Amino acid sequence: MKTAQDQAEEYAVSDVTVILSTPLARFAGGETKFTVPAGTFQEVIGEVYERHPALRVRVADGAGALLPFVSVYVGEDNIRDLGSFDVEVAPSSTVMIMSAVAGG
Repeated sequence: MKTAQDQAEEYAVSDVTVILSTPLARFAGGETKFTVPAGTFQEVIGEVYERHPALRVRVADGAGALLPFVSVYVGEDNIRDLGSFDVEVAPSSTVMIMSAVAGG
């Protein structure tokens, strides 16, 4: 029989770490790093939006496509290079969501 600690450790191992760039963190209550359940990228980003609804309009357009100035990496791979949002994001992976910073 699993103990509560075993269950907590198993849950943590099955999660994906999401890292937000500082400009996006302000739309996530200042949170720059958190976990969501693993799954397809579509499921992972859905969990991100559920946790921080204000991020949706900062990251994607109305059809769900990433905005041109937003980069998302699953591990070391740019999601745009993977060809689909249906790619699996393995447990213990990292998803980085970054927005361009303009200035001069």
